[in-house]
Amino acid sequence: MINSIINANVYIQSVKLAGKLAELELPAVKIKTQEVTALGLYGATEVPAGIEKMEAKFKFNAIYPDAWKHENPHRTCRLTVKSDMQVVSATGVSENVPVVATIAGLFKEMPTGSIKPQERLEAEHLMTVSYYKLEVNREVVWEIDVFNNIFRHFGQDLLREFNANQK
Repeated sequence: MINSIINANVYIQSVKLAGKLAELELPAVKIKTQEVTALGLYGATEVPAGIEKMEAKFKFNAIYPDAWKHENPHRTCRLTVKSDMQVVSATGVSENVPVVATIAGLFKEMPTGSIKPQERLEAEHLMTVSYYKLEVNREVVWEIDVFNNIFRHFGQDLLREFNANQK
C-alpha cells in the first residue's frame, strides 16, 4: 500500500485559503533529550526531557490582506488543514482517508514577499506552534498542547503520570 496526499484545503480562523497557499509545512515533533552517564553504566545514553519548540511555515503565493488580518502576533491564531489521502495498491485506489491537522500559535514572521518581473510572489510566514493535533482516518496520531501539558501519541497519554504527580 502507498499513501498519497495530493491536495488540501487550509482554513485560518475558519476563512478558507483555497488557491492562496503555494505550500504548507506542518510542525515537526522533535523530542528534546538529556544525556545520561553515571557510575555503573558502561556508556552514555539519552533519555526524553520534553519536546522542542514546534513551528509551521505557510508560503503564500500573493498578498492576501483578508487572510493576513488574522496573523496578529499578540493573539493565538488557529488553522485547520483538511486533506484527502489516497491509499493505493496494485489494483488502484483502495480507499480515501481523511487527514486533518489543527495548528494554533503565534505568527512571528510575516514577510510581504518579493516582487520580480513575470514571477509569482512568495511570502513565507512562520508560526510558533503551541497546539498541534494530527488525525488520520479519525485516529489521533499526535495531540500536543504545550500550555496544558498534553502530549498524546495514538491515544496514549504520555504525560499522564507526570500530570498526576503535579497535583
